[in-house]
Amino acid sequence: MAEFTLGEGQALLVASRGIFELHGLTRWVQDGGQWRGKTLARVNQLSSLARHPNLPVVYGTSRVGMEGDIHAWRIEGDTAVTLGEKSSGGAEPCHLVVDPSGRLLIVTNYTTSTLGLQRLAADGSFDGPIDLLKLSGGGPEIERQDDAHPHQVFFVGDTLVVIDLGADLVREFSVDLAKSGTAVLTQVRATAVPANTGPRHAVVLPDGRLAVSGELGSNLVAGSLGDPASSWANVSSTRRAGPGKTRWTRNYPGDIQRALDGRHVYFANRSIDTVSTFDVTGPSPVLVSELDSQAQWPQHLLVTASHVLVAGWDSSTVKALPLADGVPTGVQHLFDCPGAGWLLLWD
Repeated sequence: MAEFTLGEGQALLVASRGIFELHGLTRWVQDGGQWRGKTLARVNQLSSLARHPNLPVVYGTSRVGMEGDIHAWRIEGDTAVTLGEKSSGGAEPCHLVVDPSGRLLIVTNYTTSTLGLQRLAADGSFDGPIDLLKLSGGGPEIERQDDAHPHQVFFVGDTLVVIDLGADLVREFSVDLAKSGTAVLTQVRATAVPANTGPRHAVVLPDGRLAVSGELGSNLVAGSLGDPASSWANVSSTRRAGPGKTRWTRNYPGDIQRALDGRHVYFANRSIDTVSTFDVTGPSPVLVSELDSQAQWPQHLLVTASHVLVAGWDSSTVKALPLADGVPTGVQHLFDCPGAGWLLLWD
């Protein structure tokens, strides 16, 4: 199996997710064949990372209680200069994205059902107050779907896509930066996925369909925006019956990522701790491989041309799965990182 190596001048940023005295934003490089890590910023429960589209600036979400935070750092070699940190305006922020122009940061406040809209200055720092757009909805699993719970945001062209775990919806918003406050966003469509999916993360397939991980349904659903939920393909995320090995007996799927050529998607099954690989070239995803990730609670995946990288939150490890024709063939241990929870290639 080919060993994973970084490209020339690349580093791997890892959100080391735990209490700030021990965890935060870390940078990992390869030095003489060995991995070497450095903490760039101390952060309490750093949960996700996103890059500015034009600047060497990275943003993060943090904290899991009722008060969440967002962060901005300018990366200069092996140091991080803090550009800003402030309240996210809600509870448990878990994902964020910058619009293609680099002027607006959008963050999901999962527990309090809001999108936080933060203007950005020319240097990528926070500019002005954060505005909060409240979402509403719900689903059949009352404990987890009592209201809208946005879990992921990303852009498809100029359209903002919001994956709403609480309402079993994929929401689409137009963006008009000439407007102020929450008027910047206008919801233009909400597409229902099969009930009780609990959509967490999604990727766009080459034909324009979405492949969505179902945290509550332990399923993978695939379909086109605007189509009825009944037309979406709906398959199990795992061949394994359980019980889970980490945290819960129930499987709680998490991240999903797409192969660079679009033929496969990779799916993290947290609790049973496997990575499933699906062929998505046909109308319904086909499970072609399921591999023990050897990482406890695989929180986040990162795909390269040759490997799938896995952040194991509970095992504090980062693993690499070598690919052969797009399918993982084994597991390599890269390095130990306390509470590894998010991965971002940096160059």
